[in-house]
Amino acid sequence: MPEMRFAVLADAHIGRSIPLAIAEHRRKAFSSAFTKAVDAIIEAGVDYVFLCGDLFERRTLRPYLVQFAHDELYRLARETEERHGKQPKVLVIRGNHDGRPQSDTLDYIKHPLADYLHAFDDGELVYRDERLHVVGLNYYDRVDVAFEQLVVPAFEGATGTRVFMLHSFIQGYNQVPPYDSSLTLDQLASVDPAFVFSGHYHRRCPQRRLPNGGWVLTPGSLEMYDFAEDPGKGFYIVDADGEEPRFTWVPIEPMHAMKQVRVEADRRREPSWYRDRIVEEVEAFRGELARAGKEGYLRVRVQGGLRDGYPGDIDLRPIEELIKSDPLLLWVDVDTLRIEMPLLAGVPERELVDVREFFSAMGEFAEDIGEMHGRIRETLEEEASLQTGLLTPSQRIPLVSEWVERFEKRSFREREQ
Repeated sequence: MPEMRFAVLADAHIGRSIPLAIAEHRRKAFSSAFTKAVDAIIEAGVDYVFLCGDLFERRTLRPYLVQFAHDELYRLARETEERHGKQPKVLVIRGNHDGRPQSDTLDYIKHPLADYLHAFDDGELVYRDERLHVVGLNYYDRVDVAFEQLVVPAFEGATGTRVFMLHSFIQGYNQVPPYDSSLTLDQLASVDPAFVFSGHYHRRCPQRRLPNGGWVLTPGSLEMYDFAEDPGKGFYIVDADGEEPRFTWVPIEPMHAMKQVRVEADRRREPSWYRDRIVEEVEAFRGELARAGKEGYLRVRVQGGLRDGYPGDIDLRPIEELIKSDPLLLWVDVDTLRIEMPLLAGVPERELVDVREFFSAMGEFAEDIGEMHGRIRETLEEEASLQTGLLTPSQRIPLVSEWVERFEKRSFREREQ
């Protein structure tokens, strides 16, 4: 194997703006991460750069973000040549966020004079030179089918170091979500690659031997994509200059602190109890930001039952005041979707109000309404969930059907003035 140095990175997601409440902060963070990666790659003086999909966040982009990506890749090639006397080859595949063949964001960065850049398309999966034979597979929903139909033939008769780039999950190496398409380590080994570089999985995975003796590597994303991700972001430098390649992790510190915490109640509590616990978590996060000297955002997931009141009764004004008073605390999201409503009080023995009076203008149909109102109250009392106070769909369907049937038997006309 000839002496070569690779940079392997993926999932830059330039232009990501979620959560929308802090869209500009997020766009800035992903652009900053890409710039840091380019700086480190220039410093390393690599021969090849493998961008394994999702360079961009979406198919429709703001023009300045397209220009930013183009300029950074050009800077990578120009400054590497100026400092190290060689021009690197940048190899890019399309990820699921980069669009489809008919609308491919990689078209934005292509240029006839950009001889340093090779963006794989669906008609030509192979890049080859005197040292490498690279097969780049753009994102496919059914990667297993694409592998057999496109990748296997693309490696036939390959000479030089065999490299496979893909944007997909790898079973037995990444934690594959249920029902998602993936390839196995044995499938990868079947085309006898020296290296497999993959994107799509956002968590860094250390290098691993394939059954054929080659290596598989997933660098993960360059910046924290959401609150649940680990902050250990970066990319790999691979030195292939002998029998055993060397893999060096290059960390990239996220621009902002991004954390998710939980507030959980062991029993039903008042809204004020939840408010106080949320404030405690926010104060603790403010301390972390102050010690780190960096800005950040926090998500608080709240779970438990209410003794009385509603989730909207949890007073979040103290959190709003903390955000206003602390320039490091950019945003706090309080998620109360997992809070259970209070248990329903018992149904009184008799009606205090006759609902038929409210619908007297509907004539005889007011009697139907009164009857159905009574039946629904009885059903709720006997069958409703103790946790939510609601009926299941199978319990509701007969009542809804009877409502519709009664309604359709009546005819309603506007009274003449």
